[in-house]
Amino acid sequence: MSNYTFEVANPVVIAVRAKEPSDFKFEIENYQELLNSVARTGSDRIESSEFNAGGHSWVLIMYPNGNKRENGSGNVSLYLKLVNKPAGGGAVFASFKFFLFDKVRETYITINDAAERRFDAAHLEWGIARALPVAAFKDEKNGLLINNSCALGAEVYVIKNTFTVARLSLVEKETLRTFNWPVYDFSQLRSDTYSQSFPVEGRSWKLRLYPKGNLTGQGKYLSLYLYLEDLADLTGGRKLYVDCTLSIKDQLSGNDHKQTVGFWFDMNNDHRGFDMFLPLAELNNPTKGYKQADTLFVEANLNEMFTLQEIN
Repeated sequence: MSNYTFEVANPVVIAVRAKEPSDFKFEIENYQELLNSVARTGSDRIESSEFNAGGHSWVLIMYPNGNKRENGSGNVSLYLKLVNKPAGGGAVFASFKFFLFDKVRETYITINDAAERRFDAAHLEWGIARALPVAAFKDEKNGLLINNSCALGAEVYVIKNTFTVARLSLVEKETLRTFNWPVYDFSQLRSDTYSQSFPVEGRSWKLRLYPKGNLTGQGKYLSLYLYLEDLADLTGGRKLYVDCTLSIKDQLSGNDHKQTVGFWFDMNNDHRGFDMFLPLAELNNPTKGYKQADTLFVEANLNEMFTLQEIN
């Protein structure tokens, strides 16, 4: 490890090898844009797609600025998550190794804590909170983050010579990503209502509004959600991450009410938003300017979009 600008503390074991990870490789493009988008939504971690190793499904997790709950601040934290709880109160025992691709030397830094872990219903995630310092990860001399991209990997349990690559890519802005929805005769609405469909980056979207609130916002808030209408191609581990800002326009002073949400869309998750988007007391306050002439102006801005897909 003398060629690198960092050291790690025991009991973490770190080494270098030429062979790529046998179970899973996770390529991340547009790394800084992804971090900015994730941070805006209050999250602190990046999750890969599912992969199979040792007869079980797993997810590789990266905390770019450290898992603070396990004293990982200032470090890149790497974790492995068992997707499905073992049946009947059982457990899966696994040892694992993380990989960081060195693009300068075209080798892999391997990191493991030399321990067998018990994955069970109470503890589905295990990993290394202080895998390596953030400064070392970003130092181009170490070759780990080059041209705003990086590659991670994992080996779990018995190597089965299966190999999957998942790629997380920024969707370049090619179409207008802002949609404005005038809601007329607002006081006449008796139940939820949908906007018309609108296209963004080749997909069809719509908004759903509950004038008297939904779920935890029932009776006290206006609830607002973004829906993805076409999910047909989100199969086989393919996902779509969207960072979206939803707004109710202030028609008097321009002091719009906004909230931002980040969410992974897939075959089982077609919408995300806010049960408690705007208190009804504020909405109905004539000095706020949200409702004028019984009309609301709702806006959706899809700030960033990332696709996650396997590229075998």
